[in-house]
Amino acid sequence: MKINQFFGIASFALVVSSSSLLAQNYQTMPIASGYNEDVIANGVGLSLNSTTSILDGDSYVFVAKNFQSTSTSAAITYGVPVDGIITSVVATTPGLSYQLGNLSAANSLRLSNTNLTGTLVFATPKAATKLYMLSTSGSAPSTLNVTVNFSDGSSQVITGGASIPDWYGGTDFAVQGLGRINRLTDGLDAAGGTNPRMYQAALAIDAANQAKPIQSVTITKTSTTTNGFPNIFAFSADAYSDCAPPVLQATTGITSTTATVAWTASASAQAAFYGVYYSTSATAPTSTTAPQLTNLTGTSAAISNLSPNTTYYYWVKTNCNNTTGQSVWSFSGTFKTACGPVTSLSENFDSYVAGTTLPDCWVRNFVNGTMSISSTTPASGTRNLYQTNTSTQTPSTVVLPEFSNINAGTHWLKLKARVTVATGTLNVGYVTNPTDPSTFVLIQALSIANTNYTSTNPEYTVIVPSTVPANARLAVRNTADGKGYYWDDVVWEAVPSCFPPTALTTSAVTATSATLSWTAPSSAPASGYEYVYTTTNTAPTGSGTAISGTTVTIPLPSSSTTYYLWVRSKCSTTSTSVWTSATVTTKAVNDECSAPIAITPGGTFGANPVIATTLGATATSDTTATHTCQTTGYNDTWYSVVVPASGNLTIETQSVSGSAVSDTVLGVYTGSCGSLTQVGCDDDSSSDGNFSLVSLTGQ
Repeated sequence: MKINQFFGIASFALVVSSSSLLAQNYQTMPIASGYNEDVIANGVGLSLNSTTSILDGDSYVFVAKNFQSTSTSAAITYGVPVDGIITSVVATTPGLSYQLGNLSAANSLRLSNTNLTGTLVFATPKAATKLYMLSTSGSAPSTLNVTVNFSDGSSQVITGGASIPDWYGGTDFAVQGLGRINRLTDGLDAAGGTNPRMYQAALAIDAANQAKPIQSVTITKTSTTTNGFPNIFAFSADAYSDCAPPVLQATTGITSTTATVAWTASASAQAAFYGVYYSTSATAPTSTTAPQLTNLTGTSAAISNLSPNTTYYYWVKTNCNNTTGQSVWSFSGTFKTACGPVTSLSENFDSYVAGTTLPDCWVRNFVNGTMSISSTTPASGTRNLYQTNTSTQTPSTVVLPEFSNINAGTHWLKLKARVTVATGTLNVGYVTNPTDPSTFVLIQALSIANTNYTSTNPEYTVIVPSTVPANARLAVRNTADGKGYYWDDVVWEAVPSCFPPTALTTSAVTATSATLSWTAPSSAPASGYEYVYTTTNTAPTGSGTAISGTTVTIPLPSSSTTYYLWVRSKCSTTSTSVWTSATVTTKAVNDECSAPIAITPGGTFGANPVIATTLGATATSDTTATHTCQTTGYNDTWYSVVVPASGNLTIETQSVSGSAVSDTVLGVYTGSCGSLTQVGCDDDSSSDGNFSLVSLTGQ
């Protein structure tokens, strides 16, 4: 016997995104002065009124997302963000963003001529190891000289300056698809969703200057081409710190609710204490994020009140007694808590690959046959669980995670199931030893009649009694009968106070109505039921039409249309069950011989065409409508035509773009319904693939 149990304890790992010693500490550098033009149209009104200059050498400017030429103009779906925050998409600088200037004021340093110079002064000088410049160039690329000015009066010329691509089609863009507008005509241009662009340029600060606050940046246009208009919008910095973060060590003491994280002491002599931030999200904290554990003087910390079987990420920072005060956050560490008792469960198996591995905290008791996660026709998503054994094999037992409320007597196990050959039995019970299937005790044998998840009532429930031992774990065992058992969407939850109706069926389907019937729950709802129809498989959010019985004929507005018919119990004015549904497709309006659609003959195939559908069609009930050219019966629809005076008539079917229909059979009859005489029949004579063509003369 092979027994695999998954405890869900992940070994310690560091998530490293850079080879540098310190993690990045990206901060925006808001500009206090130095802009000379407004090149971003925004707000309501002509773009000429909300800008001061064109951006390029033509007549265009950027457009903000809130731009409208009039108050009734349609909103645009692209543009510069209204808050002016540009988040860089450059892969090497994750988390880097820029703050643009006021969209309603000067927001660009635009250098139109060679040797023209401008200086952008920062609102708050900051020391940095690297500056990042956000800019673009209109009508052609540009080159710049860049000088970084420090608050002590010194400066640094950036070696090689900076090259800015044209705002269309360049690489190393920080953002793309901003769109533009003609400043003279207010003509909007979405530019295919990938242009115009703003670009990111990295400006390295020499080691000797990294502790100096940066006061301003002076920029000179050096390109000599007639076109090429550089526009500098914003700067951000990888802020310098002389307070080094700690280096993380292996996580220890992992239980279902606790873990101990550790680190080596900071290399900074001024290190005073540490702070720890942890989360179930891998998103790194920012410089303003407060740690949950603070004032830690040692090099480890215990984290408690964690959730079982959950992946956590954590970061540690140093607090120093020096000018910068605190370090950047360390690189992230991660750990996964162990399995432990939980109070609820919702599992659809979609986050696991197909194969023999079960979800974390489940136990696989298997001898032979098959027990696996399968991608074959799940109830939802992409996966479900599959069990099968021949009559000579040992049935497999799937043990669910531990529930702390298993014997509360207030919960049920709910799942969707199907069997390859009806009817089969899926057994739900419990084990007192999760690795010993011989301790299995049956709670309820589920009779699985449906062979797919879309047929009536694929959902099964088992109320777990309070007599189950507190240390037991629920288990599902298939029957060794050669049948395949698939199950999905497993839920452990409190038994609802109002039970839904079950065994929904549809009947008496017409082109404009369908009858929906259901079985009342064991405790019939005091206030009856409500029903609703929709065209999407999404449960209603409001109330429905009230009905007291368990059958209703629902008027439906359109023929050849798929509808979802929903019903729920109404136990009181404030208590209702969940919605349950059945699917129905209304019949085609011309489904029977008695209701044909009239066709008017034309001179060519393209004259007076009728777009036909077989959606909602059924096989004809007229036994005289035989077709000798094809003996296979099909779902069909009916049409009528008056033969012209010539007595000659050609009837043909051809394909329609977007339709899945690729083959037809065409039967032509005279007489009346119930007494028809075939005068023509064809399967595949059309010039269009497997479509049909009948030519009649002398009619």
